[in-house]
Amino acid sequence: MNTTEPVDTYRNRLAEAAERAGPDRPTAGKILAGELRAAHRRALAERNRWGAALHFHHGWTWTQLCTEIHGRPNKVAQVREAVEGVTPPRRVSKARAEETFKAAQGDVKELWALYKQASALAAEEATGADVADTDVVLDLPDASIARLEAAAEQLRTVSDEHADAMEARNRAAAALTVHAGWSNRQAATLAGAAVRDVYPHQAGAQKAEADPELVADRAGEVRRLAARRTALTRARDEAIRELSAGGMGPADLARLARITDERVVQIRDAS
Repeated sequence: MNTTEPVDTYRNRLAEAAERAGPDRPTAGKILAGELRAAHRRALAERNRWGAALHFHHGWTWTQLCTEIHGRPNKVAQVREAVEGVTPPRRVSKARAEETFKAAQGDVKELWALYKQASALAAEEATGADVADTDVVLDLPDASIARLEAAAEQLRTVSDEHADAMEARNRAAAALTVHAGWSNRQAATLAGAAVRDVYPHQAGAQKAEADPELVADRAGEVRRLAARRTALTRARDEAIRELSAGGMGPADLARLARITDERVVQIRDAS
């Protein structure tokens, strides 16, 4: 299997991502890291298949394979376990099997090196992440009662939208693990979710949603809605405190804010 072109493509994409890194491309490193890790696993599987061909068809010893893979014969048991767990390809000449095995091993090494570089870029993105995409401007009335009612109404809508967006984000992240070879951890990281959020959606994962750009877009929507929900909650609480200071009781405030009397008292006393 010739994987030189895909490796070169990843290398070029990584160079471009590093050059264009910034607030307008906050997930390029995460996406590439996930894709490269999946490609690395595929390359490992391919290399092990040809390792099996060399051992079972052409008499290579486990020590020979280990030395070729790791540079020294210090992980023979690990190599044997990996190679015995795969099915070798159809029998070909020893020369061709050796050539294909060494090419696959070269891909394994290059893809791993690129994965580490992409992971470093992803870490830089996380460290220098800009929160400008979560800045929120609310359009609420000035009058306290009207502001409280409007904030409460918008907060209910945004909370429902946020829950739906999280569901869609987690579905797409699960699709990456099922259909694109991503690990649970990397798909969850790209989505800004916990691994436990991804698991429940794997059984019904749709191949059409196995797109890292889609996951990144949905993760951005979740962040935007979360920021809006936080801003609306803050506006609601401020209005409650203003009206409470003016003499309005918890029952009336609870009715306007669509929360319980107890929650109104908590908000009032937290000021």
